Amino acid sequence: MKFIFRILLFLFILAIGFAVVGFYFTFYKGLPNHNTELQIEGINDAVDVHWDPYGVPHIYADNEDDLFYTIGYMHAQDRLWQMTLSQLLIEGRFAEFLGEELIEFDEHQRTIGLWETAKKIEAEAPDSLIQILEHYSDGVNEYISQNEKTVPIEMTLLDMEPLEWTPTHSIAMSRLMAWDQNIHWWSELTFAYLEDRVDSQKLESLFPFYDDEYPTSLNSEETRLLTASAMPMLDQEFKLRSILSKNGTNSGSNAWALNGSKTESGQPILAGDPHMGLSLPGYWYEAHFSSPTFNITGATIPGAPFVVLGQTENIAWSITNSMADDTDFFVEQINPENSNQYIADSSNGEAVFREIQWRDEIIRVKDGDDHFYRIPHTQHGPVINTIHPSKELIADKMVTMKWVGHEVSHELWSLYKLNKAQNITQFKDALTEFNSPAMNFIYADRSDNIALFSVGNLPIRDYNPILFRKGWDPSYNWQDWIPFDEMPHVENPAKGFVAHSNNKLHTDDYPYYISTFWEPPSRILRVTDLINARDSINVNYTQDMQQDVVSELAREILDIVLPQLRSAERNNEFSDVFPYLENWDYTYSLNSTAASIFDLFLMNLSQNILQDDMGTSAYESLIRMEHLPVTIVLNLLKDETSFVNLSTDEQSISSNEVLRESMIETIDQLTETYGDEPFQWRWESLHTLTLKPPMLGEAADQPEASATLKMIVENLLSKGPYPAVGNGMTINKGQYSWQEPFEMNLGPAIRRIVDFSQPHRSYSVLATGQSGNPLSAHFGDQTDFWLDGRYRYIYQDSTFFQQSNYETTRLIPAN
Repeated sequence: MKFIFRILLFLFILAIGFAVVGFYFTFYKGLPNHNTELQIEGINDAVDVHWDPYGVPHIYADNEDDLFYTIGYMHAQDRLWQMTLSQLLIEGRFAEFLGEELIEFDEHQRTIGLWETAKKIEAEAPDSLIQILEHYSDGVNEYISQNEKTVPIEMTLLDMEPLEWTPTHSIAMSRLMAWDQNIHWWSELTFAYLEDRVDSQKLESLFPFYDDEYPTSLNSEETRLLTASAMPMLDQEFKLRSILSKNGTNSGSNAWALNGSKTESGQPILAGDPHMGLSLPGYWYEAHFSSPTFNITGATIPGAPFVVLGQTENIAWSITNSMADDTDFFVEQINPENSNQYIADSSNGEAVFREIQWRDEIIRVKDGDDHFYRIPHTQHGPVINTIHPSKELIADKMVTMKWVGHEVSHELWSLYKLNKAQNITQFKDALTEFNSPAMNFIYADRSDNIALFSVGNLPIRDYNPILFRKGWDPSYNWQDWIPFDEMPHVENPAKGFVAHSNNKLHTDDYPYYISTFWEPPSRILRVTDLINARDSINVNYTQDMQQDVVSELAREILDIVLPQLRSAERNNEFSDVFPYLENWDYTYSLNSTAASIFDLFLMNLSQNILQDDMGTSAYESLIRMEHLPVTIVLNLLKDETSFVNLSTDEQSISSNEVLRESMIETIDQLTETYGDEPFQWRWESLHTLTLKPPMLGEAADQPEASATLKMIVENLLSKGPYPAVGNGMTINKGQYSWQEPFEMNLGPAIRRIVDFSQPHRSYSVLATGQSGNPLSAHFGDQTDFWLDGRYRYIYQDSTFFQQSNYETTRLIPAN
């Protein structure tokens, strides 16, 4: 008996030993040693990498080749799984490594064609750029070759090996950024979907820009079928972004620059906080580059070697999404006598046919047969309804997508020149080559210049820009690009500041079309008011501005709604909630009860006004983009006549009664979920943030997910939930989906402030941290700072060595 017990004890200890060893090799062995010396193949001279207390590398290299090699090595060391996911996304290779259920996403990505476009760009890229990207790729691949047995935990769980990185991948990363920022088409397709499902008079009330003179020969049935065949692309895009934790439907930002006349020090201040989907690890990776030709700090994107948001000794900049319309959908007429041809031109009364061009794709499938996929193209781009084939529904017509991002341009070369720019003239010159995505660059420098430049190729076009365009009529084609110098821009305005929060920049007499669906002005109004409220602004006030959670939208709506609710109230039924709303300062702080009441009330009001007229399916499509229902409801509240007409198809009902019913629903829902007392409805009880890993976070949420996967994701790869301030309309953005309230899914992925009175350092904080390894000290180590509104310093001169603790990794040539 003792013998058997000893054997069992031995086996138990052995199993524990194997588990410990496995755990060590899976997790801890992959952690980098920041105090070490590494022999590296591929560098010319020794490189020193000094790590600050938050894992930010300060790279000191004697030449550019070694500098870019080293940033590639460091990106791979800290973010290899994130970079690998980007490779799978860019190339459309999910099924090859993760199984046949992801084939549909590979088809989606290959139809968009990021990889094909990147190869075209690479063929025309400057030789100097390709050389830089080769050095960067060599650094990535050297790290992979040195760490073959210590792959990221995600790869271990999915039984994957790292993929080789190439210059094509870095170029494709710039196009992936462009696609991520290309969100206008979401609203455009949604509008087209509504156009044939809502009465034209009512649609005009919803969208004041609406033009009922639809300039095509399509009948209503064709419009309905074409829209139905195109909408699945939008559905697929949302599904894929959810899997990759790129949630949130307004990839926006705030940024402003103040010249010396507006600051306490007399020197410019620049602030920026790009809004992204929030996940672990985060989107940005911070670094400091130092070489004989470089001295820059800022935020990079793992997969590309240059600083995207940066500061040199003399200049600084941030970016915001310009919300530009750089995508159009064309209806193509198929030749009735040859289904492989389409009408390319019928302007002279006689059809000119062209052959449909096909690109054949082979999608490898893990544990399955290869999947063959053919992607048709016309002169306007890929046929998008083949993502979900439905040709039988639209007979002799197809829908194609024309996107600026399919054109050859060299954004990485532009960023390289931006990173080396030392004045506003050099900065502007670098921007002339930044064509996709269309962005706003907010700029400041030591010479007290401030500026805002809208950049990007935007087409000049005729006719209604938000509806299907006739592919067979050349007059509907893009004619040219808006000249760089004629894009909206402002330099050194008399008011002493420039600012942007995804709002419309130009006046109505601007000669070109840029966009239709802007963000509501709530954030830019608040930014402007806060700047104008002070004659002398310092860094502390700027930090307070970035943390501000006052909603001008809530103020505007409640000014309209509260008096009507007062008159609609019966038997003091709202006596418990009125004090909260009437005394509210419109702040989305954690302890605000009014914020909870108002946001839920706004969603109920929107549904009660709009859903009956649109139908459930159309309404659900609409509310995927929060800025659309918010804008519509505000417009309707301002025009009570439209509000009443929209309330029901059956009978007229007063706006007061709709407001009353919406508030009753709100109180009932809050009571049922959170308790009887309004103090239990505080914003912190509703609005939370959970940081999850891309791909695995979604997988762990599925009912069929294993207990082991759930445990690893929830306890090791995720952080939260955290109570979170703000909402989608506050400067400190805390957006959530109206379909799944109130889980925050988008916000400032980084906050940066540059004060030129202290040019040797900047202020920064990430929503997460630098590392993608869940056992690293820098995995989510900045989240508490970010939630609390605190910042760190990033130094860019020798002050770093006096003011900061650091560790040093020295890379030396292997031979």
